[in-house]
Amino acid sequence: MTDIENVPEVEVQKRISRFQEILAKKNLDGALIMQNVDIFYFSGTIQNSILFLPQRGEPCLMVQKSLDRAREESPLKNIVPMNNRKSLFQLIGELDGDNFRSVGIEMDVLPTSYYLWLKEHLPTCQFVDVSEDIRRLRMIKSPYEVNQIRKATEVVHWGFMKLGEIIKEGMTELEVDAHLAFMARRNGHMGIMRMRAWNQEMTISHVLSGENGAVTTFLNSPHGGTGNTPAMAQGAGNRRLRRNEPIGIDYGVGINGYMSDQFRTFLIGEISPDLERAHDCCVRIHEMLQREARPGVPCSNLYFLSRGLAQKEGYGDFFMGYGEGQVPFIGHGIGLEIDEYPLIAPRFSQELKEGMVFAFEPTLIFPGAGVIGVEDDYLVTASGLERLTLTDQGLIRIRG
Repeated sequence: MTDIENVPEVEVQKRISRFQEILAKKNLDGALIMQNVDIFYFSGTIQNSILFLPQRGEPCLMVQKSLDRAREESPLKNIVPMNNRKSLFQLIGELDGDNFRSVGIEMDVLPTSYYLWLKEHLPTCQFVDVSEDIRRLRMIKSPYEVNQIRKATEVVHWGFMKLGEIIKEGMTELEVDAHLAFMARRNGHMGIMRMRAWNQEMTISHVLSGENGAVTTFLNSPHGGTGNTPAMAQGAGNRRLRRNEPIGIDYGVGINGYMSDQFRTFLIGEISPDLERAHDCCVRIHEMLQREARPGVPCSNLYFLSRGLAQKEGYGDFFMGYGEGQVPFIGHGIGLEIDEYPLIAPRFSQELKEGMVFAFEPTLIFPGAGVIGVEDDYLVTASGLERLTLTDQGLIRIRG
């Protein structure tokens, strides 16, 4: 697997050290990490395993499958076989598990049956939720992580530019979606967009033409689309692209685990002056963000400023969805998952910090007409924001 890029050892060790500082402050003996993405974050591999991170000393990665791949991919020194789930407790005992009194676990994602199983076999151990600690640790990106996100933004930009040469009147949304998937995979997309939230799933793209852009669905997003089956109920469907209507495209790519997320509005022909004015409003919200956002500014402030601008322009009812489809945020962190911290939301008072990366997506939904929006990814720097996504924020007009 010589063409695969592994996570550098120094990167993994820094993450472990930072988390061990948290464990010490919480007076925890250690943490059992069981969710795939968190295991990858702390070990560099996503093989079927459980990672024990002690408050001090070397972590132990206990692997069911594949041990060989885990040892090849991870820089950790202590990687051992775990024949089955029950052998976890034997391995914990060898790690002085009899003296464990308080251990962190990821209660936001761990199935209840797994939690009860742990309680049954480690009855004297107190389990403490460390989900929030892990999410806030992952919220600040290292230069290595930012570089991976930059690679993803390049793939997204290239796909949008090539798509402008491909889109034709009469194509179905699914055909456009297929072109986007092909281009992404050819350029290194890992094939999945990961989400942490319960029962939330994400496709590589949403291609939403005309009135389909205003279809509400279960997804925690201002737009949804029909999809091509109730079993998925989001994204591209069988509708054909038409002239003189907005074609909203939300496109995401993951490179070496790290996501980029971008939305642009395409059109064949023209759209009404009202919809063009709505698009201008979305661009102005981005311009406001770049003026106002800097370390120390609460995320909630940016949400209220954005909503206020939309309301001033007369778009309050259409801001970030319409009716039951409205969502209470305008931005979300990106990294190994598409729904990381920080949230640009009214109840997320966390101040911006250097190293945060988030997608900012002012979106307006007009029933019967479609979706208008602009989404870009930003890095918080010492002096403000750096836009990581590369595509021009204007409407993308298709010739012909």
